[in-house]
Amino acid sequence: MDSGYVYALSFSVKGRLLSRRELEDLASSKSVEDFIAALRATHYFESLTNLPPKPNARIVERSLWAHLYRYHHRLLRFTGWNPVLWALYERHLFRSMKALVRGMASRLSQEELMREVDLTAAELVGERDVFARAMASKDFTELVVSLRGTRFEGPVGRALSLYEKTGDPAAIDLEMDKEAMRSVARAIDRVGRRERKWLMWAMEWHLNSTVLEALLRGKQWGFELGELKRAVEGIPCTVPEPVLGVIMESREIEEVTRAMQLLEGRSIPRLSSHGGLVEMASELREKGWRSAVTRFRKLFLTPGSHLILAVGSLILLEEEVRKLAGICAGIELGLPKSKVLEALVF
Repeated sequence: MDSGYVYALSFSVKGRLLSRRELEDLASSKSVEDFIAALRATHYFESLTNLPPKPNARIVERSLWAHLYRYHHRLLRFTGWNPVLWALYERHLFRSMKALVRGMASRLSQEELMREVDLTAAELVGERDVFARAMASKDFTELVVSLRGTRFEGPVGRALSLYEKTGDPAAIDLEMDKEAMRSVARAIDRVGRRERKWLMWAMEWHLNSTVLEALLRGKQWGFELGELKRAVEGIPCTVPEPVLGVIMESREIEEVTRAMQLLEGRSIPRLSSHGGLVEMASELREKGWRSAVTRFRKLFLTPGSHLILAVGSLILLEEEVRKLAGICAGIELGLPKSKVLEALVF
């Protein structure tokens, strides 16, 4: 492992991230073509060189994510496939699998699935065949059979069972997100004490938010207490047990809301709305992620190890990719700059 190179590379990637002013300028683009032309002057140049004529926002988004995947794969090679970095890479594979399962749930044709599911992350680690077999499935039963013996077998099976029970597509995303988080937590638990401490600190509110999102959606779906407890097994959580117990056991939304307010700013981010279980769950998903972005950004100001900074560079780059994809989609829809920027949090 070349820790010095990884250390320098992480700082280099962090230093090339676009400023708020640059993102605002990109949001002023008159068209997707103008957006691409401006973005080619940045570190995304190589990822945008082979776009087809008149690409749409979906094609641009896929190219931006591919930029992240290639950087992540590069870090894996230079760290000897570090378990934490690999667990984080699995999130990309789960992201593709979520798109595949959601597409099948929407009854997309195989041709439509090919357009919907990005296989770049899978190709980089030799797992394209797993997705090819899955996309050839005619129904959910064949899909589960095609995934036997892979990391996806259990999560996809549980996600489909929950989706068929609830009819809510959010069940697909949540079940696979939980599995990805369990994998990341297990990997972090294997590193040294100091690195484990800082990585868990940076991920704390994100992990807590995932647990609470699962509980809130579970309550919305009518889960009993035992089902709620099983839904969050294996995901580290620093929410005080008494408060967690109130959230799981209460049948009144007002009690759940009061318990959530006790946690805001202490164990989870502050929420802007407490209007309902689904609304709080959705906001936790987004703000939990942002809390990890904020904390990893702070870790670049401390004397962290090469692993901590490598993880931080990945999280910050992913956040930038998300923002750029959102800007491009807004431009394609013809939204004014103010509306495009309204959806971004700096």
